[in-house]
Amino acid sequence: MERKTQTGYLILADISGYTSFVAQTEIEHADMALSFLLETIIEKLSSLLTISKLEGDAVFAYVEESKLEEAKSLLALIDQTYVAFRDKALTLYAGATCPCRACRALPTLDLKFMVHHGEFIIQQVAGIRDLLGTDVNLLHRLAKNRVSEATGWKGYALFTGQGLEQMQAEKDSFLQQTESYEHLGEVETYVMDLHPRYEEMKSS
Repeated sequence: MERKTQTGYLILADISGYTSFVAQTEIEHADMALSFLLETIIEKLSSLLTISKLEGDAVFAYVEESKLEEAKSLLALIDQTYVAFRDKALTLYAGATCPCRACRALPTLDLKFMVHHGEFIIQQVAGIRDLLGTDVNLLHRLAKNRVSEATGWKGYALFTGQGLEQMQAEKDSFLQQTESYEHLGEVETYVMDLHPRYEEMKSS
């Protein structure tokens, strides 16, 4: 069966600090907290995007270009999702009644986004839908980057140059970096620290 190549935006929302959070905390409470946080991310992203799948501590979503009326609405969606995530983590922390390490560590969790524009094929086998393609691979490789190492940022939105240009967004407010990946070469990226964005939106 022929599978049609789609063009659109690919988004990966990845919880920062997940590995150490689970390793150093009580697994039952850590699992419960992460379920609430992932549900919050999915609820926000699904208002505009199609959720492809959960990938442990990350949510992979996409939208075909033909179904997106205004590309810049992705920027607003990222802002809204980040605010909802941070608020949920702080609410869970404030409402925790036990002194376990999982509940105490909730404020250390953060959220980062990777956004790319490209081509992909939607494959459906036995009722399971999956996305294939070089651009899908690139998006996932972007999760391993030098942003935190270079800036100290834990919560951020990273766009490929291709993605930001397709959205016709101004680049002035982003930090430009270049990532390099085996078989994919150098990738121009633009990154925004979401912490100041969060404080600005909460104070407005």
